[in-house]
Amino acid sequence: MEVLVIGGSKFSGKEIVKLLVEKEHNVTVLNRGKSDKKIDAPFFKSEEHTYPRNVKVIHADRTNYTELSEKINNSNFEAIIDTCAFNERDIQTILNLTLEKLEHYIFVSTGSVYDEEKIIMIPITEEAPFGSEADDDPVPYSRDKRRAETLLHRAFKENNFPITIFRPTYIYGPYNPIYREMYFFDRISDQKTVYMPGNGEYILDFVFIRDIAWLLSSPLENKKALGKAYNAAGEGGITLNNYVKLLETIIGKKVNVIHFDPQIVIKQKLEPENRNQMFPFSYDMHFLMSKEKAVVDLGYKPTPLFDGLKKTFNWYQKYRNPNWEGDYAFDEKIAELLRK
Repeated sequence: MEVLVIGGSKFSGKEIVKLLVEKEHNVTVLNRGKSDKKIDAPFFKSEEHTYPRNVKVIHADRTNYTELSEKINNSNFEAIIDTCAFNERDIQTILNLTLEKLEHYIFVSTGSVYDEEKIIMIPITEEAPFGSEADDDPVPYSRDKRRAETLLHRAFKENNFPITIFRPTYIYGPYNPIYREMYFFDRISDQKTVYMPGNGEYILDFVFIRDIAWLLSSPLENKKALGKAYNAAGEGGITLNNYVKLLETIIGKKVNVIHFDPQIVIKQKLEPENRNQMFPFSYDMHFLMSKEKAVVDLGYKPTPLFDGLKKTFNWYQKYRNPNWEGDYAFDEKIAELLRK
């Protein structure tokens, strides 16, 4: 199948392209051309990005309709996997194109489209209440993804535009540019204290990057996915406390965990200097999404969390930036505050 991946040089896009090639699809990547040279995150080694053999690459700014249409209008693409559409404008640009052979448009949304205040049962199913699409919503990213989904569902209903939507939970794995699992890898490896806001007993959900790639490619081989939305969830839920214990087993070191009331920090207006100092997960609500729909419709089999984290840690040991030092400045400020 002729497949276009929009955004294909980092994290999920990189893994999707790799899997599509393994499945013998003809793959073209479209991006701005600004991320092809290197993969950058301060905590792992920067390296030249290379695509698998026979992958075609075209460059265009997707927000520039004229530029985009010149590149892919009237193309032979049978499927588009869109990893970086963030709002209605991005979607409308795609809808305005002439793509007569298109059989699948696969959109990466987010698990944060759900309304946490209205969810009373977990795991969260695809039918759970959505949050607001209002201009004053406090989280523009989630609001814009909701608006994008609304536009896509309308396009499917009114014009049979061939959509499938995936809503990932926390994605982890090699080349993750967000300092999440590496936040804990560093602290446990360096024998630093983990300062955990709250009691650590809220249940979260984690999905391995390879599973994301599998899910996003599955509609190409399964007509059941047409017009539907799926959670992209992991093996199951785990508390933050047990997540740390799992990492201790993988790394082979124990770590001291100190729980604290986050209100103490908030009242003192104590804030991290940068994102890599921040505790990386939600700590005051359960966030567990149901994978059942993907299991039934698509035959999805998620990677066990232990296996995925072990693969990620082994990768990090090999590719951690030798000049990177864990940034524990905010931890030290919390420790000082708790001593008072």
